[in-house]
Amino acid sequence: MNRDENPFSAGAVACLAAAAVFLLGILILAVRLKALQVDSSADYNYANVRQSERRVQTEGLRGRILDRNGVVLADNRTSLSIVCDVSRFRKRGWTRTVGEIEHAIEKVAEVTGLPTTVTRKKIERHVHQELARPLVCWKDVDRVALAKFFENSRDLPGFSCKEESVRHYPFGSMASHLIGYVSRARGDVVAGDEKFNFFEPEMDGRSGVERYYNSFLRGVPGERRIRVDALGYAISEWTTVESAPGPDLTLTLCSRIQRAAEEVMADCKGAFVVLDPRTGDILASVSAPGYDLNAFIPYISKEDYGALRDDPASPFLDRAMTGLYAPGSTYKPIVALAALAAGMSAEEPYTCLGVYEAGGMSLRCTSRWGHGPLEMEEAIMRSCNPYFCNLGVKIGTNEIFRVSRQFGLGSKTGIDFVNDSAGVVPNADWKMSRYSERWYFGDLVQMSIGQGMLLVTPLQMARVAGALGTGRLVTPRLKSDIPVESTKLPFSKEHFDIVRNGMFKVVNGNGIARGTGFRAGKDVPVSISGKTGTAEIGRGATRRKNAWFIAYAPSENPEVALAVIVEDAEGGGIDAAPRAAAVLREVFASRQENGGEK
Repeated sequence: MNRDENPFSAGAVACLAAAAVFLLGILILAVRLKALQVDSSADYNYANVRQSERRVQTEGLRGRILDRNGVVLADNRTSLSIVCDVSRFRKRGWTRTVGEIEHAIEKVAEVTGLPTTVTRKKIERHVHQELARPLVCWKDVDRVALAKFFENSRDLPGFSCKEESVRHYPFGSMASHLIGYVSRARGDVVAGDEKFNFFEPEMDGRSGVERYYNSFLRGVPGERRIRVDALGYAISEWTTVESAPGPDLTLTLCSRIQRAAEEVMADCKGAFVVLDPRTGDILASVSAPGYDLNAFIPYISKEDYGALRDDPASPFLDRAMTGLYAPGSTYKPIVALAALAAGMSAEEPYTCLGVYEAGGMSLRCTSRWGHGPLEMEEAIMRSCNPYFCNLGVKIGTNEIFRVSRQFGLGSKTGIDFVNDSAGVVPNADWKMSRYSERWYFGDLVQMSIGQGMLLVTPLQMARVAGALGTGRLVTPRLKSDIPVESTKLPFSKEHFDIVRNGMFKVVNGNGIARGTGFRAGKDVPVSISGKTGTAEIGRGATRRKNAWFIAYAPSENPEVALAVIVEDAEGGGIDAAPRAAAVLREVFASRQENGGEK
């Protein structure tokens, strides 16, 4: 070998270079494998778990509704549904799976005698959207059908019973408009940035206090996880977060007084409101006719709902809170106070001849031949239309409008409730904006006796009755622990006493003659002050009357105030006052048992 020759050939150098590149590749591959298999394993495991798990938001038990004495008005009960585990009927191909489920449901229906309400379309939708969840086939199944199901359960594989809580109203239709009802609503609660896959529909308030206090009553939802296979069928299920019940809601309502008011209104259309004029507590609120709240649980059919909606008696109308009526003569105490505040004398006599002529109108009095000379207290007692027509004309629209607004008419009452109508207190500006017509002399005359365009709710008039008795206008309330709110009315005790004396005589007479509302005091162990009213509506063949009575009791220190209206009636003293007496006897029953007023 030549001594100057290089011991490493070109081939050897190439081999060494290739080896180095190979070793570098092995090193890079090792680093990458470590990153994928070790460093990122937690991320891949989490992604795998997310793909194989389904999150379900579970319903929290809804809080109960109680009356002021702890009587349960809205509760929860256990309901059993028959459900289908769709994984037990899987076949090759979704069409065959749906057919298998449909055939199985028909078999259960045949055994139990239950109607088949699950359509093929619903099964298909469930298979494609909620495969991991059981398919609910029948809700709130009755005992007879359940007994047949359990007797034949071995022959009905893939079907089981599922418990859920549903609303229950122990008294059915009692206070139906006030309490309200619920239906199922899809939840939308989100945990962090991860949405739930499924929701157990929760009870959601649709009317009444169920709706107004829906957020308060609602329970705290929980969470359940479902492990699924590659196709999406459920493999296992477990709870991760327990749900919690919502708080109970205590109302100011007294179920005993409510029941008494319901009974006296059972044979008519109308409303009855009883409240505490010192606190605003609603003790009873009746709108007749009502409807059975349990008919909506767990759901109401379209046919049954349509029948209620289209009923000419309008059972869905909350007459107590939103029914708008002309107040008739129950408005006269307000006109009397307006006159006194304007400087009119209560002793100034007016001679009633039985009719008041106004711009071509003849407004007749309750006495065909007239009452003769009358002062204010006796005019209230006898409900003399000509007297108050004359009084209204003397003081004018603006004064009556101003005092009406001070008594809360024409404005919402502020009650904690979904329904709260303002009503209408008309004047020249209102009529021009509403009808593009000027205010006429006849409008003032009609308004002075509670007729014409004047509209009020029974709740407003119960509030007015309480204000006449206490001198304070209170804000009605339904939730027992919200603050009491009231406003002192700007009238002197002397003026209040004149109106109160007239209202006392309406029920108790003047020692010579009976008042128009004498029937309201029958067998009631406390003194009552009130005012009857009969409002005429419509003309000709459609002409009819609504009968009113408002009152507060005891007369000396009012504890309750009320308003009752009976539609399509004869008169306030005949139709409304006796109903008020029956409820007042129940209100003060303990005093009667103890031998008289305390």
